[in-house]
Amino acid sequence: MTYTFKLARRIARLRAPVLALILLTLLLVGCSATDSFDPDSSNLPTAGEQGDVPATAAAAFAGGIPFGTYAQPTNTFGDRYNGGLRNIWPQFLRDELAEIKGRGGRIVLMMAGNEDHYRDGDGHFSLTKWKARIDLFRDVDFDSYINDGTIVAHYLIDEPNDPANWSGRPVPGSTLEEMAKYSKQIWPSLTTVVRTDPGYLAGENYHYLDAAWAQYVHRKGSAADYLARNLSDANRLGLGLIVGLNIIKGGPDGSRMTASQVEEWGSTLLTSSYPCAFISWQYDAGYLSSGGVQNAMDVLRRKAESRSTRSCRGTAAGSTPPPPPPPSTPPPPAPTPTPPVPGAGALPFGLFSAPMEEYSDRWTGTLYKATPAAIAERLDRAQSSGMKVIVMLAPTGRVRNPNGTFSLPMWKAQVDRFRGLQLSKYISSKALYLHDLVDQPNCAGCWGGKVIPWQTVEEMARYSKSIWPSLPTTARVAPSELAAANFRWTYLDAGWAQYDTRQGNLRNYLASQASAARQEGLGLVAGLNILDGSGVNSASLTASQIKEFGSILAAEPSVCALVAWKYDASYLRQSGIREAFETVGRIAGGRPAASCAVS
Repeated sequence: MTYTFKLARRIARLRAPVLALILLTLLLVGCSATDSFDPDSSNLPTAGEQGDVPATAAAAFAGGIPFGTYAQPTNTFGDRYNGGLRNIWPQFLRDELAEIKGRGGRIVLMMAGNEDHYRDGDGHFSLTKWKARIDLFRDVDFDSYINDGTIVAHYLIDEPNDPANWSGRPVPGSTLEEMAKYSKQIWPSLTTVVRTDPGYLAGENYHYLDAAWAQYVHRKGSAADYLARNLSDANRLGLGLIVGLNIIKGGPDGSRMTASQVEEWGSTLLTSSYPCAFISWQYDAGYLSSGGVQNAMDVLRRKAESRSTRSCRGTAAGSTPPPPPPPSTPPPPAPTPTPPVPGAGALPFGLFSAPMEEYSDRWTGTLYKATPAAIAERLDRAQSSGMKVIVMLAPTGRVRNPNGTFSLPMWKAQVDRFRGLQLSKYISSKALYLHDLVDQPNCAGCWGGKVIPWQTVEEMARYSKSIWPSLPTTARVAPSELAAANFRWTYLDAGWAQYDTRQGNLRNYLASQASAARQEGLGLVAGLNILDGSGVNSASLTASQIKEFGSILAAEPSVCALVAWKYDASYLRQSGIREAFETVGRIAGGRPAASCAVS
């Protein structure tokens, strides 16, 4: 999601602080409230009218409706959670589904992946690109998991209604229907769902789209009223409905839900027998390990299990026959794709201040201290090499007052040098990937004895967005430090966790920073200090350390870029160093990057 959507939510919260029932969903509906009003009414279809799931579909399933979270790890399906939303690569799909089924789980499956894969050059939704993503699954045989209910529905797209996600142009209902039709051409019996309130879908007749997704948020008022409204809208359109809670950011002012809120609001959502699944945003091991939250989830699981098992398929389609399969020529992509071409959605990985001769398929990224005269040439080279560049536009040495403290006016003046340049095409292609605003703002010794206030860092991010709205922003400071701000970050998109051995066990350090980033609604850039591996003027990392540490960082799913500090030609000539980087590069090039702008 873009910063404009973050801002809109922020403004809405500020305008309505008295709404104290809780926003509990941003990605997967959820609802609940203190109101005991039962949203069901006699004019709503019963489970039987919508179509019960065959008894054979519940072989290992405990019954009721699936209950869980977005990005629910496979090994957590069991007694507490038996549902989730998952995005699984084609080559791993059958194995993952088998294990999920064996654990009594059911999932809503997303195939298209991150929306970056199906935007056009202007940032608008591309149906052609979306279909190409779906085609990756054409030849994977998972029909048995559709038939037995392990796959509850195909999650076509997230928030088609939000113009901020699609450069000002929401995806219309007619296009959503075409997407659902395309899915059913390939998998006729697979239910289709989009993650938007059913009210957005009004005005179209749906024959192939089966369900909407009501995601409750605190700013939307009473959970009971919100649920009633969405049930009415879904029923009127003949659509099924999935609900859930935003447990991580759904509380007042974007806070995490308390255990009592989870139980209370979740119970409200579960007063209705209409929803076919209860899936909340999103899985967070630290948050969910709390005893109070676990108890609340157990209460909701029991309520979900007591419901009649029901299909998510709506009544709108009626007896509409499945559409004919799409043309087989040109042949669809292979079901098990090779690792992505470096740069084509892969994790950006490279060296700080790499010279242009290093811009090649050896790397997928770099950090560049830009000058107006040379930036276009650099980005052209990066684009042709499939690289993504993090740029610093305001050199540290030119943004200091005479006493060494930071000067915001001087910083803005440096950024303004790039205003008139035509950078939009590089931002659209992601060759210009991220704006690095400032280095170590929390280091007093780096800035004349005075740290840069968090409000100033946020203002820097706001200023950048005022010029390049779709360019994500970061500052080289750890998410755990950014958590000290007494406000919610709106314009700053990502923190930066740079590791050296003084920080102890890397896995523990990375887990803590990833958790802090999630809590703050920030993306995560990972760094590795290869030249001063244990702090200033210490020994460089060995080849084996680069392999070990770099591989761990590159494999972390929440990382959106990995930059090693810094380029040194003599160091790279040492035995085994290049080979070590190649090992890390293969991991980075073989996985998709997380988004640097996550909420």
